[in-house]
Amino acid sequence: MLEEMLDGVQVAAVVCNQWGDTGKGKVVDLLAKHFDLIVRGQGGNNAGHTVITGDRDLKLHVVPSGIIFDKEGKINVVGSGVAFNPISFQEELEKLEAAGLSYDNLKISHQAKLILPQHLLLDRIREARKGKGKIGTTGRGIGPVYGDHTLRLGLTVNDMLNREVFVRKLEKNLAEKLLVLRHDDPQLIKEIMQHDHLGSGKFHDVDRIFNMSAIVETYMDLGQKFKPYITDTDKLVKQALGAGKRILLEGAQGLLLSVDYGLHPFVTSSDASYRGLAKGAGLRDGDVDLVIGIAKAFYMTRVGAGPFPTEFGGDHSASWCNNPNVTFNIETQLYPNVSLEGHDGFEKGIAVRYAGKEYGTTTGRPRRCGRFDLPLLRYAKEINGEVVALTKLDVLDQADEIQICTNYKYTGPEYHVGGRVLRNGDLITTAIADNEVLQHCQPLYKTFPGWKSNTSKITEFSSLPLPLKEIISYVEKEAGVKVKIVSVGPDREQTIVV
Repeated sequence: MLEEMLDGVQVAAVVCNQWGDTGKGKVVDLLAKHFDLIVRGQGGNNAGHTVITGDRDLKLHVVPSGIIFDKEGKINVVGSGVAFNPISFQEELEKLEAAGLSYDNLKISHQAKLILPQHLLLDRIREARKGKGKIGTTGRGIGPVYGDHTLRLGLTVNDMLNREVFVRKLEKNLAEKLLVLRHDDPQLIKEIMQHDHLGSGKFHDVDRIFNMSAIVETYMDLGQKFKPYITDTDKLVKQALGAGKRILLEGAQGLLLSVDYGLHPFVTSSDASYRGLAKGAGLRDGDVDLVIGIAKAFYMTRVGAGPFPTEFGGDHSASWCNNPNVTFNIETQLYPNVSLEGHDGFEKGIAVRYAGKEYGTTTGRPRRCGRFDLPLLRYAKEINGEVVALTKLDVLDQADEIQICTNYKYTGPEYHVGGRVLRNGDLITTAIADNEVLQHCQPLYKTFPGWKSNTSKITEFSSLPLPLKEIISYVEKEAGVKVKIVSVGPDREQTIVV
């Protein structure tokens, strides 16, 4: 069935149709053996993909998920659109070595955007300034590094191979950052610079904020380590395309977080659609033959702040999950007996989080959980296309009922958007990518009976419980999508191709 789905496909893209964390790593792992190149084209180490095969549980952040097939000659590429932190990347490579995995065929774009200590500091300072208005950034410096690229102040991976150029560009970049930071609290700056993500103070200078020589020497050393892997990946990918090689594009984050298609200001700093992924890999939109948009089913998650119409527990859940002191251990101590049976609201969200292990791969933060949302899926379909993979179906195996948001009722003030005037009580069938709209959307639900059986060992679509197949059929019809992949567990083998 998988071969049939991929028949005639040279370039495929795996993207998320929600807010991320939908299982892109698993789907890429499933498909990778059928492709020659696996390419990351956007995002940075603010993303996290988990690949589980047998007793191996591998958490990746920038290294493509296809790295597991390196020994089979698969080429894994970190593309030019990626925000690249060489320090965290080195840690990833060390984890691969510890797991007995090779990365001989790994390629890193010489044009990837270089994350530096000042980006992490500025990211965290900006978030601290916002107080209650925080957007929930991971603090990995992604926004500032993409901002520098736009402002023509950025450095690239290639600069790590040229000391004089690196120093000159770094001096210019730091001068601009010091103008911004000179009014901030020196004690707060010191505390942030002591974080292990920033070398535990290695890059800090009490008088000048940044220890420039420490930055230079660290990045020059890493440049030499990565030199065998650094190349013109845009050219490499284009040549592979021309030679008939098969290319798999691995997305990061989700469409609803895309800087171009998401809900500002609660977005990431790269385009998480298939278009952004293709561009960051060195390809054109039209080069992509198949886009697989992933959605968790039948629930959703979100990390950080921002509107989430179907969230279990509403504002209470949002506040709880965005509290930095809340951890898995605290939740299990305070709510040890929640279950998917009979609960609703805030406690139902916790029960879903337990069942789905919904804690951030990168941040460890609890993910906000909510009901499946068709208006948002309809919006995603308009950009990423109709082919959908539904993941984590097994999470709700024991739920008494499944609620699907079919449409929204607008409950806000009169609002002009896209040539339309929204008024209180208006029906919205396809989500409007505007924060001022989504925060005033009341979800309308259709309730289905749960299937109440273990799906994790099912290997054929025909063997899925009838109530589950009926929900899938309803979603296909109402959202205008085609479900091609169904996942019933974290392992590669727990996947059904329809």
